[in-house]
This record gives sequence, C-alpha cells and structure tokens, in this order.
Amino acid sequence: MSSFVLRLPEDLKEKAAEQAAAAGVSLNQFIAIAVASRVGAQAQAVQYFRARSRRSSADRAKAILARTGQANPPRSDDEL
Repeated sequence: MSSFVLRLPEDLKEKAAEQAAAAGVSLNQFIAIAVASRVGAQAQAVQYFRARSRRSSADRAKAILARTGQANPPRSDDEL
C-alpha cells in the first residue's frame, strides 16, 4: 500500500467526510473506494469501445456518413 497526499477543496472534503461517516467507513477508505470505482468504470469503458471498434471499419463509417442528409433536408427549426 502506498501513501498519497491529496488536496481537496474544503467543501468537497466535508461532503466526502459526511458520506463516509454515513456509510460507516473512514474518509480514507471512502476515497479509496471512490477511486477504485472510477478506475473500474474507466477500464470497462475502454474495453467496451475497443470491442465496438473491432466490429466496425473506416469504410463502413464513411458509407454511413455519405448517406447523411440525402433525401433528408434539415427542418426549418434545425437550421442555424
């Protein structure tokens, strides 16, 4: 385990401390869980988008983009 100095705005620290107390854990444990959750979510997102990218191709994307707007002019409320 390693140590890390973390600077937080005072109001954020207070809110985190309140939520940690409500959950019955230390502020340190609360922050570690929050970081672990975020790291896990990020890893899942990377995995998801890598899998999606393997199922596609540049040619397919270009074909889809080439069709946009054809026989589908912008509505009057869509124009700038």
